[in-house]
Amino acid sequence: MSKPYSFQQIQAFKAVMETGTTTTAAIALNTTQPSISRKLADFQRATGLKLFEHHHGRLRPTREGRQLYESVRRNFEGLEKIETAVGILRKSGAGVLRLGSTSTLATGLLPQVIKRFLAQFPGTFVGLQTLPTPQLAELLNQNLIDLAVTTGDVDPSIFETRILTTTSAVCIVPQNHPLACSDWVDLEELRRHQMILLNDSDNIVIRMRELLNGLGAPENIVVETNSSITICALVVAGVGVGIVNPYIANTMSQGLVIKELRPSIRVDVSLVRSMTLAPSLLGEAFSRLLADTIA
Repeated sequence: MSKPYSFQQIQAFKAVMETGTTTTAAIALNTTQPSISRKLADFQRATGLKLFEHHHGRLRPTREGRQLYESVRRNFEGLEKIETAVGILRKSGAGVLRLGSTSTLATGLLPQVIKRFLAQFPGTFVGLQTLPTPQLAELLNQNLIDLAVTTGDVDPSIFETRILTTTSAVCIVPQNHPLACSDWVDLEELRRHQMILLNDSDNIVIRMRELLNGLGAPENIVVETNSSITICALVVAGVGVGIVNPYIANTMSQGLVIKELRPSIRVDVSLVRSMTLAPSLLGEAFSRLLADTIA
């Protein structure tokens, strides 16, 4: 009969299979080679299978090892979600606030709010999950976070959504770019320059394309990414121009020139909570602080 094995052992096994050595697996998992070797040996004992054999000083997977890896690979994402859920639940309690946010708002808006919140509620633990809006909705639906802050859309039939503020997307350009001297940037003019955009699921990009289609204007996109922070870095490097929300633009402003975009593209910052989970006192306090900060 096999013994229980841990997620960390499975993680080590997967990393060794994918990198080929315990040393590179340790680098990938930000740990030590002896730790990987120990977890791998424990995993083999727990499964009762010989997963590797030594061949010319390297680990070579056995047939059983390869078959087990295929099963692990297919199911690993689900295991990671379970591990994340367990970690969140371990931290849950009366003095815990579990937040979720998109990366741009977690970087450009929340730090000062969390600082003020912890000053008012010393001893409180804040767990902050930084994820895209669909994944935040998933955590809310599972009651694994109390609140989510996002510029994306969620299903209003499932979630209670409160728009905290409405602002406009901005254009960011390199300091030596021809558009840097403009008072504002016209979207039709912008299409003549190399553009760095978020992917098609982002609200800013959806609205921008609606406007460009109305103008009959093609796009000159050279890079597409899922990160506004990456867009800022690419603009600083001179790769092109970008459109992002103003919170991340102001936070990452060094080396950038921030310009008003016309016509404007609306950006809603929303606070989202599950309809099935009653708000906590800490959640209500944080919501008030957040609303006051961006009012």
